[in-house]
Amino acid sequence: MAALLIFGDYAISVFTIDANVLNPDEMIEVAMHNLSSAVLLIIMVEIIFQSLIAAGRRNKIEFDGDERDKLISLTSNNSGYWVLSIGGIITLGQLILSHVSGMQFSLEEHTNIPMFEMHLLLFSFIVAEIVRFSHQIYLYRKDAV
Repeated sequence: MAALLIFGDYAISVFTIDANVLNPDEMIEVAMHNLSSAVLLIIMVEIIFQSLIAAGRRNKIEFDGDERDKLISLTSNNSGYWVLSIGGIITLGQLILSHVSGMQFSLEEHTNIPMFEMHLLLFSFIVAEIVRFSHQIYLYRKDAV
């Protein structure tokens, strides 16, 4: 949930950059500042959450989990990996398309968003995490019934 809030704020700040007010270099600087802030916040939140989880688990059995936990983790990680892979392939395809076709095509020209490919990869990462976590919750709920 914290990741959604942080990256939601990041996405809003990047997509609301006004190209009429800032020159391209300033737009890149603002986008990089927003990205670095979001990444640092996510790292801090993950450190805090993982520390709390580790402190809450007292014995080794709770750390390892059982076979069902391992299977659910593996299955949900695979679904998140597929989403991330598809996002990476789409981003690479967009980058390679201009070289293969001989056309100078860039989504930055149509969207006014600096470093669009980087944002697309980051969006793929966020969606992959949401899919992984949602699939994990679904599998635990399905097994609990």
